[in-house]
Amino acid sequence: MTFDLYQICYLDAVKYFPKPVTMSKLISKKSGAYHHGNLKSALIKSAISMVESGSLDQLSLRGVAKHAGVSRAAPYHHFKDKREMLAAVAAAGFRALTSHMLEKAEGYSNPREKLDRLGYGYVDFSVSRPNLFRLMQGPEFQTTGHYPDLDTARAMSASPLMDTIIECLPNSSETRVREAASAAWAIVHGMTLLILDGRMATVIDVDPLEVAALCITKHLNLDASSSR
Repeated sequence: MTFDLYQICYLDAVKYFPKPVTMSKLISKKSGAYHHGNLKSALIKSAISMVESGSLDQLSLRGVAKHAGVSRAAPYHHFKDKREMLAAVAAAGFRALTSHMLEKAEGYSNPREKLDRLGYGYVDFSVSRPNLFRLMQGPEFQTTGHYPDLDTARAMSASPLMDTIIECLPNSSETRVREAASAAWAIVHGMTLLILDGRMATVIDVDPLEVAALCITKHLNLDASSSR
């Protein structure tokens, strides 16, 4: 019986390493364990789930690892600490917010109608995911320059608003566009906070939310002549 070189090497490997260590040994065998190729995404997904369940204060890299069904050391390959992981969660939140706003505005070609629908998308996302919203908009990550991915995701979430304001106010100055965009943002952000704090319901009926949001956003004055 003869063996080629490959077979000899294989037999030597089996002899010295009868139970080879594979990535599956490093990642828990818990049902739904993730391949190492998408481990970071899995960790962020688990962290989002924990944030949304109200476990932010107790959230830790080890806790996220346990939730994701991976080894306790796994998160440290992608995040140096809890803050960096939460920045990734906030970035994912901004990307999800952008997608949600665009989804709510899909099919509306009139710029003013599209603007109102984007506003509704902002309120709807934020009210339905309050803990994630508060993390995204909280003071901890408002300083730019520390987490480039978060900075990019936050800036991209403002793009649909800015682009639509420009459509609403053609030939307007940059100052006028920024003023209008700030007013539009203030309306939907303020409405969101009032709803989450239980205060808006004392003034108007917020159910259904879509009707309430559109009733509020329509009061934004987009008269191109009204500027400083």
